[in-house]
Amino acid sequence: MFTPEPVPDSIILAPHHFYVGIIISTFGFFFVWKLYPRTGSLLALLGLCIALDDVIQHMFRVNTPLHYLWWYILYPIVKIIESL
Repeated sequence: MFTPEPVPDSIILAPHHFYVGIIISTFGFFFVWKLYPRTGSLLALLGLCIALDDVIQHMFRVNTPLHYLWWYILYPIVKIIESL
């Protein structure tokens, strides 16, 4: 069927964007939704999309939108900052 990565991105304990997505979703649902329903629901949905992106990327070994965002936009910026 498919061959998942044995160790995602070579570090098994690294907090991938799956964990970040779950944290954002939980925060939006439990702490924001009651006071600001639209913002809370948006955060919950955004967090679930981030978590799903990571699951799809590592389970099926396909490049997802967040993968492209990191490698082609954010990572070059980080490398520039590191070289300063």
